[in-house]
Amino acid sequence: MEDDVFIHLKEVGKKFVLYDSPLDNVIDLLKGERQRGLDHWALRGIDLQVGPGECLGIVGRNGAGKSTLLEIICGIRPPTLGTIEFKGRVAALLQLGAGFNPEFTGRENVHLAGSLYGLTSSQIEQRFDEIAAFAGIGSYIDRPVREYSTGMYARLAFSVCVHVDADILIIDEILGVGDIRFQQQSMRFLRRFRRKGIVVFVSHDEAAVSALCERAIWLDRGQIRASGACRDVLYLYRRDAARLAQPGESFVASQLDVSTETFPVQDQRDDRAFDPDDPPASIGAGRIVKACLTREGSPLDTPLGGGDEVRLEVRFELSRHFEAPHIVFVLRNPLGQISFGGDSGPPPDPVAAPGETMVCAFTFIVPQLRTGGYVFELFLLDGESVLLDHAEEAQTIHILADRDREGIANPRMIETKLWLEPEGAHER
Repeated sequence: MEDDVFIHLKEVGKKFVLYDSPLDNVIDLLKGERQRGLDHWALRGIDLQVGPGECLGIVGRNGAGKSTLLEIICGIRPPTLGTIEFKGRVAALLQLGAGFNPEFTGRENVHLAGSLYGLTSSQIEQRFDEIAAFAGIGSYIDRPVREYSTGMYARLAFSVCVHVDADILIIDEILGVGDIRFQQQSMRFLRRFRRKGIVVFVSHDEAAVSALCERAIWLDRGQIRASGACRDVLYLYRRDAARLAQPGESFVASQLDVSTETFPVQDQRDDRAFDPDDPPASIGAGRIVKACLTREGSPLDTPLGGGDEVRLEVRFELSRHFEAPHIVFVLRNPLGQISFGGDSGPPPDPVAAPGETMVCAFTFIVPQLRTGGYVFELFLLDGESVLLDHAEEAQTIHILADRDREGIANPRMIETKLWLEPEGAHER
């Protein structure tokens, strides 16, 4: 993958002609001139530059122009105005099952989709086992895809995309349709891919955007309303959504008086010696042997809830002597975001000799989390934060909350009351 992979858009606009009825369209076509259609600018004045190592999130209401922008980047639609340049192979997931023939089996559709991305038959065959394993749909790979569930479509389509040696990945919402394991697997891949390639990610799920992207743009009525640091852009987007929810406010699609706000993007990863969201490659000089999670001394056989006390015990070995080896763990939610984590710190003397087993144990109270599947990810590090081994799915747990609330956190309410205020009490 080359360092000069890029996407450049300059003053891009896209105009569609809208008709009140299909008959009006036919009449204009027969006359060879347009008399009945109305101009609608889905995009106007889009300036955008994306380079290697970037993951750009795109947010906006329905009809804001997000899908049209992705189609222009992919070359599916030409712009009406402006120019677009890009370098690198593009793989896109713009619509569930796009490019699949519903009567073909999964195996046949892998060959069909791979050929559309420019792979030869031999290249597809060499990668087929990896594609099938990543998709994880078992024997359904040889069944017609019309029999697939929505999640199975997503698994297979995404798996093909990640195995075609793309430089640029364009993803529109599709990651939201898979199960917990598929979402975790996909988010891990995207975090690795963005180190050198480009990811352009559209989603209505703001948590997914913030988990994956450091930079974002907010599209509003076909124009960029805000761009820059993801947290700042999402804040403005949420604030505007709250404003539109107020009585008397309305969204008028024809308005184009949109001002743009920009925010600098700061790389927060530089502030830490080790970033679990962007770990280096393991040097393979150690091995995480086993991870065991218990509650009250017994293996977990039922879902956990907030307030439960659990013990995470990790056994590991070193292949040679290292100073201050230690274990770092993080618990990831279904979107791959870190819910919380821990660091064992350096061990007491003596450090285990090569081949001997060391044990690390964390005992903690499970915080109030939303219902769903969560994954413990483990990192074995030396004293200089060199990664010796890495277990991406060391343990999977299921949280069953007594009551789910909006947001990532799920605080347990101590008391909730509702009462009728006595007449005149507010005047005193």
